[in-house]
Amino acid sequence: VDLDRFKQINDTLGHPVGDEILKLAARAMAAQLRASDTIARVGGDEFIIVLEKDVSSYSVSTVARKLVEIFGHPFPVAGRDLYLTASLGIGLFPKDGEDPDTLLRHADLALYKAKELGRNNYQYYEPSLGAGALERMTLENALRTALERRELYLVYQPMYRLSDRRFVGVEALLRWTNPELGDVPPAQFIPGAEEMGFIVELGAWVLREACRQLGAWRLAGCEVPRMAVNLSVHQLEREELVTDVADLLTEWGLHPGELEIEVTESPLLRQSGPAPEVLEGLRQLGVFLAVDDFGTGYSSLSALRQMPVNRLKIDASFVRDIGRDPNDEAIARAIIALAHSLGLETVAEGVERREQAVFLTDAGCDIVQGYFYGRPMRPEEVVGKIVEAN
Repeated sequence: VDLDRFKQINDTLGHPVGDEILKLAARAMAAQLRASDTIARVGGDEFIIVLEKDVSSYSVSTVARKLVEIFGHPFPVAGRDLYLTASLGIGLFPKDGEDPDTLLRHADLALYKAKELGRNNYQYYEPSLGAGALERMTLENALRTALERRELYLVYQPMYRLSDRRFVGVEALLRWTNPELGDVPPAQFIPGAEEMGFIVELGAWVLREACRQLGAWRLAGCEVPRMAVNLSVHQLEREELVTDVADLLTEWGLHPGELEIEVTESPLLRQSGPAPEVLEGLRQLGVFLAVDDFGTGYSSLSALRQMPVNRLKIDASFVRDIGRDPNDEAIARAIIALAHSLGLETVAEGVERREQAVFLTDAGCDIVQGYFYGRPMRPEEVVGKIVEAN
């Protein structure tokens, strides 16, 4: 049994609240078991339950269903009601293993399947689960050592102002090449990093490497006006982020306005916790702030109006079918008009065709990036591009 997204509780509400949740969850689960059953916490947010007497597939399903259902009720902690879900993986003796290690390993594979199916459910082990879950475990284990093995690196996609086609900066994009796995797409390893709790360390490395590269370009006499870097929600929950950013800027001799932090819409909706204060601290520092993937989340216009952002980035999903889908064209125009009414610039991502560029120019979009203007490049290619432009 694994408590879903438990790390977020520790990160946002603190470990004392997390510890209390673990106690309440353990008691609630134990209350659904018989005296002959065993429940143990084996680390972090993971529990093992052993059912030993009068066990059948039906009775196990009954217990699993009860365990999932108890998490449908809130846990009262620190003066508030917290909702939590759990994922369960099940292995049956002797069908799924004749020794404890095999049985536990197969139950763990079933747990991975439960998480892949959206969490908050239970799954039985099946032989077909082995390949997919083993692949995911291999990926996660390789990711843990990717930084120290220097398998991770950044590429940089150029950004241009539409009105005069002037080069205005780059966005840093994370890439991973593993000797055994090859090139692993970000969409495949970023969610894994979040699930593992590795995303903060990974994001800190990206921020540090992007600032280092911007400083290195400057020392080489190559001026890149601004570096855009994506931050995860988890990084924004760290109050020391503002100090970390200030230290990096000082270390590499950068002006705060040369760094642009991109965040998704979710931190803008939070009325409590460190994120609003961290964003305000970054604004006071002079760092540019952009809302990434705008329009794909639960946009709050009142929150947006009050938050210290400078740009809205139109998600590539709305740009992709410009020239083909009037609805996406209407959405793109609406986002541009909204941004300008709030005094914000707009950036369109994923521009790949001339007709998209023409439409965005006519709609008043300020800045564009995408394959039509330039693919993500290595640092030396960025230098060549700038020299060519000048």
